[in-house]
Amino acid sequence: MTQMRERGMTLSAAVVFGLLCGAVGCGSTDGKEGGATTSPQVTNAAEQLCGGAVSAAARSALGLLAGGSALHPTDPAENPSAAADELVAHWAPLNTPPHKRDPVDLCAISAEKNLGAGPADVRIEFRLSDAEEAKGDGKIAASLERYDVGVRASIGTQRAYLWFSCVSGRLSGSEQGPAYLLASVESARAPKGEAGALKDANATVVHSAALAVAQKLSCDGDGGLAPKPALKHA
Repeated sequence: MTQMRERGMTLSAAVVFGLLCGAVGCGSTDGKEGGATTSPQVTNAAEQLCGGAVSAAARSALGLLAGGSALHPTDPAENPSAAADELVAHWAPLNTPPHKRDPVDLCAISAEKNLGAGPADVRIEFRLSDAEEAKGDGKIAASLERYDVGVRASIGTQRAYLWFSCVSGRLSGSEQGPAYLLASVESARAPKGEAGALKDANATVVHSAALAVAQKLSCDGDGGLAPKPALKHA
């Protein structure tokens, strides 16, 4: 009799648990439909990528570069405000020791189909630069095509570099001489597509990211960056 009561109580508990799961959903780590999974969040919304640093046009461009329309930010907490704060921390006023030029991550993006297959498909970074470097005399920049965006934009099919200047109260001393910043976009694998379209995609993404960070830095005139990039070759 005791065993029958115990079996009845177990069955009742199972029924109640099943009803609750049906109502609110129960966690699972097997990745199957109907349960919470350990799979990273995949999004199609531009505002959910890179903390809002990605415009609608840049969202489409990222899909081309990453090779898929469903995209996943490696760290959903990364955003232009955090990147701007870190760049300010790296800045040293004029007439002081050199600025710290370590790269600052804005975000990294992967297509859903490539998750777990190596490094992120596309990585966007920033660092402090200077007027001389912004001239584009570096070997890497000189080997790429120049676009008429910012102080200088050197664009390829797999990477892009955009320099912009910034005068801001957040960057002490920049009123006497503007700060120069470098935004970069790089794909871990060579993206597929027509070369011109891939270059325009890189230019669109790097401009969107640079504009977002320039605004968070309170750069005068948004660092000379227009609301939309002019995809014209310089």
